[in-house]
Amino acid sequence: MKSFFSRLFGGGSSEPDVDPVVSYTMLEPIQVAPDLILPIAFAEHFDKVRSSALLTVKIKAIPAEDIHFRNSSFGSYPCLPKGFDYPRDKNGNFMYPLAQINFSEFPPLENFPKSGYLQFYIAADDMYGISFEEKVPSDIKVLFFEESDLASANEDLSFLDEVLGSGLSPVDEPHALSFELKTEYDGLGDVNGLSEEDFNLNGILAANPKIKKQIEDAVYENFSPTGHKLGGYAYFTQWDPRDAKVPQSNYILLFQMDSDDHIIWGDLGVANFFIDPVDLANKDFSRVFYHWDCH
Repeated sequence: MKSFFSRLFGGGSSEPDVDPVVSYTMLEPIQVAPDLILPIAFAEHFDKVRSSALLTVKIKAIPAEDIHFRNSSFGSYPCLPKGFDYPRDKNGNFMYPLAQINFSEFPPLENFPKSGYLQFYIAADDMYGISFEEKVPSDIKVLFFEESDLASANEDLSFLDEVLGSGLSPVDEPHALSFELKTEYDGLGDVNGLSEEDFNLNGILAANPKIKKQIEDAVYENFSPTGHKLGGYAYFTQWDPRDAKVPQSNYILLFQMDSDDHIIWGDLGVANFFIDPVDLANKDFSRVFYHWDCH
């Protein structure tokens, strides 16, 4: 199966020779935005690229021990109200606490909560809770608690030790999180990114065959929305499922967990959680759409 990047640019066809001086000029870097430098080969698309800017909060996840249950984390004990029934999967088993975001540790991001706790749970099974059957919902839960809900929290979470150590999760150990507000552009592969008319990558490559590799590198570096994050553009190793999932066609990225040295979704895949923008503004996380894919 072709990789995501191969599908974007298509196969290699023979191209006419190009003057090396012209090729060099096309690679001249231009400051397109305060945080974006692109080759001049993209010049006719600069305005469209600038207009595609989206804010995202990138997550740095570091394996750590003794993470407090009130802190943001991957694969660690969550903060739950005292007496709250811990989430269970459809078989009645405890779900895996995939991620917790404490918004008091989070930079402001439009329409996202300013405070409170957002938590993601998946079934601890070999498919990480996903269902690929249209009429069968995925086995996940997304919970949100206001700070006031957690004035009295459950401090004994030792009952989760078995599921945390089961190995039936992409996360192999607890991770502490830190956050950074960033700007993303275009978002290759995301249905909300630029169209082929707005940003004709194949046309740019065909016009500059001698520097195709350098242009592809620049595109991948600036427009591939990889990594752990909330908001912004979504990344996929295959394709955006919102194309086919008509009811979720207007959903935006809520949370993305990518693969890294300690987190692996199948064959180096990525997981996405999408939400209706109206639901996000209303702090309603009952209809989140979950998807993951891999190479």
